[in-house]
Amino acid sequence: MKFAIVVPARKNSKSLKNKNLYLLKKKKLIEHTFLSVKKLKNLKFVLSDDKKIRKLSKKYMFNNSYVRPPSVSSSKTSLVKTLLHFLSWAKNKHSIDFLVILQPTSPLRNNIDVIKAINLVKKKKLVTLFSASESLEHPYESINILKKKWNYNLKNSTKYYRRQDYDINSYFINGAIYIVSVKYLLKYKKLVSKKHGIYKMPKIRSIDINDINDFRIAEKLL
Repeated sequence: MKFAIVVPARKNSKSLKNKNLYLLKKKKLIEHTFLSVKKLKNLKFVLSDDKKIRKLSKKYMFNNSYVRPPSVSSSKTSLVKTLLHFLSWAKNKHSIDFLVILQPTSPLRNNIDVIKAINLVKKKKLVTLFSASESLEHPYESINILKKKWNYNLKNSTKYYRRQDYDINSYFINGAIYIVSVKYLLKYKKLVSKKHGIYKMPKIRSIDINDINDFRIAEKLL
């Protein structure tokens, strides 16, 4: 099975301008993802419409031949649509069985996480996989505030007052790693299948950067 690593990174960002090139501990955000797989010998591709990102990826031995067009580079473009466009470009150039998707907004993900996720797919003969970690806040403690009123988001929240009594374990999809079979993706255009696995990542490596506060937390953790 041939696993290709792909890093999708479009130029613009709604939450923070040029987020992927924002400096984090003297390195650009996306460089932390490039560095995390530096020792892996898999095929590596960057999927970007940004000349600076594509140029930077070459330094880390990423293939930057694919140029992400405007049609799959808007804020409304789904990840699946981008991947399908990339596969259409790659089909006569490279032999790929699985895509390992690493989003640049997870700078604390490391090479061990990637290797373990790939090995889990191989061992369990999975079709798809994503990484997840324990929720920082339990959904029973989540509330909705509307003007002067508030309500619990989940009805069962009123039944519990102690976390140790909660009747569900809560995890969140941290966005750090997705793995999908190319055949499955082409046929069903989905990232989750019936034969799906979950790679459990530690909370401390699961931050997903969306704004400046997330950057500050990541700096402290790094």
